[in-house]
Amino acid sequence: MKSPFSEIPALKDCVHCGLCLPECPTYLATGREAESPRGRIAALRAVVEDRSRVSDAIHDGLESCLVCRACESACPSGISMEQLMASYRQQSRRERSDLPARAESWLLREVIPHPGRLSALVSGLRWIAPWLRWLPFARELPSAKRLRPAPEVPAVMEAVGSCRGTVSLLRGCVADRVFRAETHLSALLLSEAGWKVVIPEAGCCGALHHHAGMVEESREHMRLRWRDLASEGVDHVVIESAGCAAHLNSTSGHEPGFITDTATLLARGGNFIIQQKLPGRSVLSLACHQQHSSLDFDEGTELLENCLEEQIQLPAPEHCCGAAGMYMLRRHQLSRSIGEVARDRFVAVKADQIISGNPGCVLRWESLLGVQKVISPVRLLAHAGGLESN
Repeated sequence: MKSPFSEIPALKDCVHCGLCLPECPTYLATGREAESPRGRIAALRAVVEDRSRVSDAIHDGLESCLVCRACESACPSGISMEQLMASYRQQSRRERSDLPARAESWLLREVIPHPGRLSALVSGLRWIAPWLRWLPFARELPSAKRLRPAPEVPAVMEAVGSCRGTVSLLRGCVADRVFRAETHLSALLLSEAGWKVVIPEAGCCGALHHHAGMVEESREHMRLRWRDLASEGVDHVVIESAGCAAHLNSTSGHEPGFITDTATLLARGGNFIIQQKLPGRSVLSLACHQQHSSLDFDEGTELLENCLEEQIQLPAPEHCCGAAGMYMLRRHQLSRSIGEVARDRFVAVKADQIISGNPGCVLRWESLLGVQKVISPVRLLAHAGGLESN
């Protein structure tokens, strides 16, 4: 009988060169070939060719993938581990029904896409978090500051002065509840720079579903977000989460640069004046999906660098912090180990703060370093531009 995994793409494209190995955080953390991109591809190929079954060991090695996409940048064959893992997890969900998968499916179907339910969950966490802090996984919970209710953001913010055009701003799902202040600040920065900012209702883009193998649900959420974001007259869609931006950009059908972030749009406008630089020694940490996707945020990255008094580079290799969306809940122990390696690299350079923008990365860095040492790019820009945040 034909294997249900036989439709997974790119399995025969791997040339076994091993260039992906030093780029893979899970391989470096475990030292196991089965938890490397090359090992995962070899295991799946053996299954497809009926030389093996999907044993617990093979499944565990595949499920440990962060989908950070670092291996994609190193791969000479152009293999997309993101697409490969989405295909595997889609098939795996039909074959397996373990508790972590069921819990993840419930969250992704019944909570995260529904702003009211998600808000209720976060509000509940706010009250019970003090009693959960002693549990190992509770270190990944948002800080008390993040769990506090945030003011609503306006649906439209008019441009200050001459209008350059119209942008829409993605509120997201978890980000809308935990990082709403940053969303509002992004809108303020863009409005001050002469953009009319349209902010549709909160909603999930489907990136988390795609990584979990819930491909059909991912496509539907993507369709709904494009309906809201790319309405007539919108010149750019601004997304602060690189994971969401890369996901929506993969099938946007729009010109390059249509999806952008606040820093890049301000840099391209040429009218952002740096009034003061952030004091101290700062690390600028780019999200994995910004480094290893087709997003072009280079001009924004340069602007952020110019806002720092002193930029410090982390020691190589530049690896994922281990957050990877829901991975830090689904595979907490390995995720935390990878995060602690990232923390040790930060401590080694004696930096004062880290600039990080991806929602999951911010939560991870705040849990590793403390809230005061983690600054989002939009807050850095607000500081540099002399704009007071709410």
